[in-house]
Amino acid sequence: MVLYWWLVWWVVGLAGWTWIGKIFSSWEDRGYGFGKICGVLLVTFAVYGLGFVKILPFSFWGTVGCLAGVFGIGRIRRNKVKGKVNWKLIVAEELLFGAALVVWAYVKGHEPTINGLEKFMDYGFTKSILTGQYFPPADMWFAGKTINYYYFGHLYLAVMTRLSGIDLAYTFNLILATLFALTFTMSFGIGHRLLEGVGKKTRIAGAFLIAYLLSLSGNLHTIYVFTKGYAGENSPPPFWQILGKGGKDNYWYPNATRFIPYTIHEFPSYSFVVSDIHGHVLSIPIALLLIGLLVNIFGQKERKLRFSDCVFYGFTAGTAFMTNALDGPIYLGLFALLLMAQNFQTNLKSIIKPMLVLVVAFVITALPFLITFKPFVNGVAVNCPPAFLAERKIGPLLFETVDKCQKSPLWMMLVLWGFFVYAGIWLINTQAAEENKTTKKMLLLWSAVALGLIIFPEFFYFKDIYPLHFRSNTMFKLGYQAFMLMSLVSGYVIVLGVRNFKKNKWWLMGILPLLFLVSIYPTFSIKSYFGKITSEGYKGLYGLKWLEERYPDNYAGITWLGNNFPRNTQPVILEAGGDSYTDADMFSTFTGLPTVAGWMVHEWLWRGGYDSIAARTEEVRKVYEEGSGEETMSILTKYKVQFIVVGALERQKYLQLNEEKIKNLASSVFAAGETVIYRVN
Repeated sequence: MVLYWWLVWWVVGLAGWTWIGKIFSSWEDRGYGFGKICGVLLVTFAVYGLGFVKILPFSFWGTVGCLAGVFGIGRIRRNKVKGKVNWKLIVAEELLFGAALVVWAYVKGHEPTINGLEKFMDYGFTKSILTGQYFPPADMWFAGKTINYYYFGHLYLAVMTRLSGIDLAYTFNLILATLFALTFTMSFGIGHRLLEGVGKKTRIAGAFLIAYLLSLSGNLHTIYVFTKGYAGENSPPPFWQILGKGGKDNYWYPNATRFIPYTIHEFPSYSFVVSDIHGHVLSIPIALLLIGLLVNIFGQKERKLRFSDCVFYGFTAGTAFMTNALDGPIYLGLFALLLMAQNFQTNLKSIIKPMLVLVVAFVITALPFLITFKPFVNGVAVNCPPAFLAERKIGPLLFETVDKCQKSPLWMMLVLWGFFVYAGIWLINTQAAEENKTTKKMLLLWSAVALGLIIFPEFFYFKDIYPLHFRSNTMFKLGYQAFMLMSLVSGYVIVLGVRNFKKNKWWLMGILPLLFLVSIYPTFSIKSYFGKITSEGYKGLYGLKWLEERYPDNYAGITWLGNNFPRNTQPVILEAGGDSYTDADMFSTFTGLPTVAGWMVHEWLWRGGYDSIAARTEEVRKVYEEGSGEETMSILTKYKVQFIVVGALERQKYLQLNEEKIKNLASSVFAAGETVIYRVN
C-alpha cells in the first residue's frame, strides 16, 4: 500500500514538475523536489475551482481529468531549458523521499489511532469533503452551514485519497508519512542549493543536516533531561535550580511546546509525532515551496524577476493562506522585504509592479475561499499596553488596547530560541558566507524576519475567543515559521563554520552542545508516543481499529450509514453534541455526514460566538430528552434531519432519554447492541 501511495504521488509530482521546471531552470534538478507539492496544489486548485462554480463534481474521474489537464498544459507551456539536468540528483531525491515515506509510515504504524487532540476535526473535514460533491464543503458539526475554517490542506488530502482509491482511514495516516517525507526532501533540496559552491561531500552532508534540523530537531528544552524534571506545564522552574540526576523517565516531550505559561510554541518534529493532520502541518510543504522560490529568486546573483515568478509565488501564497491563514501574509511580507532590499537603490517601479502582480495572483487564488469565509479573528490587540493607551483604541478596528498582559521571561525565550540566536549572530560575521554574499544577505533578512515573528507576540496578538491563552495561537503560528526559517539558516552557518574550522573553532565549541540538545528531541518524543519501534509493535496503518474495539456497536452503525445513503449526498444526522477533544460526535466525524451540533469549543471559535452553538446544543437535548412530539418534529424539520442515532454516548449523556418519543417519529433501520439508528418518518 505504501509503495502504491508513493507511485500516485510520483505521477502527480511529474505533472507538477512540468510547471515548475522552467521556474527552477538554474537548479541542477530543475526543482524536481518541489514537483510533488506543486502538482498537488495545481490539481487541488483545479478541482476546487471547478467544484466551487458547480461545473465539475468532486469525483474520481473528475480528479483524474484535472490531473491530466495539469500535466497536458504543463507540457505545452514548458520550454526547453539549456544545460544538463543532474539525473543522479533527481534519482537520489526520489529515493530519499521514498525512504523517508517508508520509514515514517512504519513508525506511524506503531500508533495509527485516529483519536485524540485534533484528529476528529481533521478527519471530519476530509471525510465531509470526500462525501460531498461541490465546494465549499459542509461543516460536519453544524448542519446547514459550510466549514468556516482553513480547509485547503484537507482538500488536497481528499484529492490524493480520491486519486489513490485508498480508504481515508489509511490515507489519513499515510499523509503524515508523506508530509514528513516532503519536509525532509524539500529542506534537503533547499539546503543543497544554499550550499552551492562548497565541496560535493560537504554539500550533501550539510543538506542532510539542514533536513534533519527542520524535520526532526527540537529546541533547547531537552536540557531538562539532565534535571530532576518538573510537573505541570504552567510552572516550569529554571533548569539550573533542579539540576541533578536526570534521565529519559524525567522528561516529557510535549513540555517543549508548552514551556512559556499560557502559550504554544510547536515545531515540525513535534507535529510529526503527535500526528494531527492540522492546517499548520499540511502547510509545511507549501511554506517550503515558498522558501524555495525565495532562494531561487533572491538567493543568486544576476537573477531577474520574471512575471511568472510573481504569479506563481502569489498563487502558492494564496494556497498557503487557505491552508494555514498566517502563512500567506508572512511569506508575502518576506517577499516584499527581499524585493525592497534587492532594489533599494533603484526606482520605486521595480518594487511596486512585481508586488501588484503578486498580490493580484494571491487574491484571485484565495477569492473562492474568501467569498464564503467569515473571519473569527476580530483584530489585533496590544499585549501590555502602556498607560497612555489604556483607554483608547489605536486606529479603527485594527488595534485595540485590552487589559491583558503576558510577557515571556528572557531565560525561557533563550531555552526555546537560543540555538537559533547563537547561529544567527554568527551569520552577521562577514566571514560567515564569504562564498556567496547574495545568499548571506537573504539569510540575514530571513533571520531578522524570524526574530520579528518571535518578538511580535510580546507586544501584540490576534484576538480570538480564548481569554487566558489569548496570545497562544499568535505565538504558535508565527513561531512555527520562525523555526523553519531559522533551521535552514542554522544548518547553513554550521556547515560553513565547520568548513573553516580553524577560524571558527571557538564558535563551534559553543554550537556543538546546543546542536546536541536540539538533535536528541526525537529520541524521547518518538518512543513516548509510538512506543518501542519493533516489528512486534507494528499495528498497521488502519486508523479506526480503536473505534471497532472500543465502540463496536457504534462502529457497526457508522459502517452501515456509510453504505446506505446515495453517493455524493450528505443527509443530516442527529447525535449527541459533545465537548471538544472527546469521543463525542463520532458518527458525523467518521461518515462525513453533518450533525446539528458538534464539538462545542471548535464551533464557538469558527462561528465567532457561543450563542449559535449553544442554541443548537439545547435543541438537540430537547429532541432526546423532552418536548412534545410536535416540538421535536419541528426541530428535526428545521435542520432537515433524516437519521437519529441513539447509542452509548447518547444514553450516557441524556439521562432522561425519551426513546419512545423517537420511535413514534422515526423508524428503526439499524440496530447493533445498544446502538440504534432511526430514519425520520
